Amino acid sequence: MKFLYKLEKKFGKYSIQNLPLILALLFAFDYFLPVAVPDVYIKLYFSPYLIFNQHEYWRLFTWIFSPPHSFNAWTVIELVVLYFLGSAAERGMGTFMFNLYMLGSMLLNFLTVLAVSAFIYYNKNLSSNMFSVIDVFAGGLYVNILVPTIVFFAFAMAYMEGSIMFMLIIPMKAKYMAGIEFAILAYDYFAYPSVVYRALIVVTIANFFIFYNILKRYSLRGRGRYSFTEYSKTKKKKQGFKVRDNENNVTDFADYLNRKKSSDRQMPESITRHKCAICGKTEKDGNDLVFRFCTKCNGSYEYCDEHIYTHEHVK
Repeated sequence: MKFLYKLEKKFGKYSIQNLPLILALLFAFDYFLPVAVPDVYIKLYFSPYLIFNQHEYWRLFTWIFSPPHSFNAWTVIELVVLYFLGSAAERGMGTFMFNLYMLGSMLLNFLTVLAVSAFIYYNKNLSSNMFSVIDVFAGGLYVNILVPTIVFFAFAMAYMEGSIMFMLIIPMKAKYMAGIEFAILAYDYFAYPSVVYRALIVVTIANFFIFYNILKRYSLRGRGRYSFTEYSKTKKKKQGFKVRDNENNVTDFADYLNRKKSSDRQMPESITRHKCAICGKTEKDGNDLVFRFCTKCNGSYEYCDEHIYTHEHVK
């Protein structure tokens, strides 16, 4: 996955900050638009039929103005949840990876709706099947319908063991909620004969597993966040970066981490933490003894304060 490291290094600075807030405000605007200026909304919403038959190609770029679904009593709550879950997922995955997953998934859904609608339009008699007519005429009903699900899957990827309030009452782990969401999508796949909607379900689930496997393998899950940049930096540091320890000694990063980890463990009384390579003194020989590693020696050699400047360097 060096390609992704290079991609983030090159384009990470162009990542959109606070993307969940932007999406929530955009969809709120999409709900407001048909009520305030219906004539403008009719010209913007996504319709494959009007693209193929009337050649209104600008709709290929204004599909984002099609809301996930019609406005109802749960819409405001859904937008608020989209913002909070999306913000948490952005912190967990890192801005670049969250942008890549969300924008990539939305673009992939748009291309899926367009491709399947085009196949139906040019290969079927629209008058023979009601759902074929809906698929071609009302692409705007489908193009963003799974965006809230995509946001939730992003949260689940970042915090599989995290808890979320199911129905705003019952605390439940995100991985179990993701399982419930998969079951709902599976039910919708068999319950609704719409070819476009079925294709969107398959693409959304496949995209989730692809990203999850990538992040699971190349993430810093132990730190609770994903970032290819941080992983790359840490990997380079371990390969030979120099750092200063608490005693102001310049040493190799890997040796420093190993010493830090070993110093955090509780050692048996018969084992010492420090030992001079010349005289063999340890910290048990005096509380005022100071031990340091020599950066000029070829290897990890530790000396007491008496021999740190007088020893012969190991080559």
